[in-house]
Amino acid sequence: MRILIHAVGVFSLAYPGRFASSRFSCYTVPNTVQEDARLLQNTLLVARQVAILFILMGAGGLAARMGWLRADGAKQMTNIVFYLATPCVIIQSFLSAEFTPELINGMAMTAVFAVLTHLFGILAAALLFRRQPAERKGILNMAVTFSNCGFMGIPLASGVLGQGSVVYISVYIAIFNLFAWTYGVMQYQPGTKPSPRAMLLNPGTTSLIIGLAVAALRWQPPELIGEPVRLIAALNSPVAMMVLGYYLFMTALRPQKGEGGMWGAVAVKLLLTPAVALGISAALGLSGLWLAAALILAAAPSATNVLLFAARFDGNTTLAARAVSYCTLLSMVSMPLLLGVALAVNPV
Repeated sequence: MRILIHAVGVFSLAYPGRFASSRFSCYTVPNTVQEDARLLQNTLLVARQVAILFILMGAGGLAARMGWLRADGAKQMTNIVFYLATPCVIIQSFLSAEFTPELINGMAMTAVFAVLTHLFGILAAALLFRRQPAERKGILNMAVTFSNCGFMGIPLASGVLGQGSVVYISVYIAIFNLFAWTYGVMQYQPGTKPSPRAMLLNPGTTSLIIGLAVAALRWQPPELIGEPVRLIAALNSPVAMMVLGYYLFMTALRPQKGEGGMWGAVAVKLLLTPAVALGISAALGLSGLWLAAALILAAAPSATNVLLFAARFDGNTTLAARAVSYCTLLSMVSMPLLLGVALAVNPV
């Protein structure tokens, strides 16, 4: 009986609304039980948001299955997300942001965090895949180094942490683009010189600059401008997830021989990278919203850019699609567990 009451006490903490009028509402539980309840609650919160994203991906898979969405359409939808929806999400996040010393410090720490996590990915990939054939090496390097911070990071962070977290996500995306258009391009075109134009004039960096200017000037756009920005931003999550669902459906997921490198990349991306990111966060003194946003980015699966770059630069699109697809599917299990623990230890 004592164990039963103890268990109900844990459940009442995880779901306080269900027991608001219950005689168990006055039940006092040990700290360890409170921590377990917080862990359960946060894990379920993240799992719910991840499940929503995967349902949207299922809609994209259904569209592919029924022939409603084809390769050209998926590419056009990707462009809408990349060039319109994501920039509007970033700009919108700054419209309600107060340009305070705390915000500036958080953005600076996020930038340092982003640089360090990308450098870790580059180093880990160099050690793991140095013996891989050239056509596979670049894709595996990118799969370890780059997180899906735009397509999955923004929807998940805004759903779990609120719109305020997108400010920090946008800084990470800007650093992501710097590495993607230098290190990333070099994985497919060795010897290519980085393009300063591509590094600076891309949707992620440009929208960050606009957002910073809006926040610094404390400008509130009229409804005639602000409402279209909000509506376009609302496209980001559903359209991005449907595109991912399309690519998942079109990818053959049966295990194949000689894919040890791919599975190594998936394991490093989903398990080792978040663990290292947690250490980096501790070293930088990140906590609360900053820490949660940073870990969502670190725990996210491999970036869709791995596949998009492979298609653009005539790389091995089959390997890229399989690596991104497996990593995305397995992240449905890994992300709720990792982020649930992180949010329990460092509440937002």
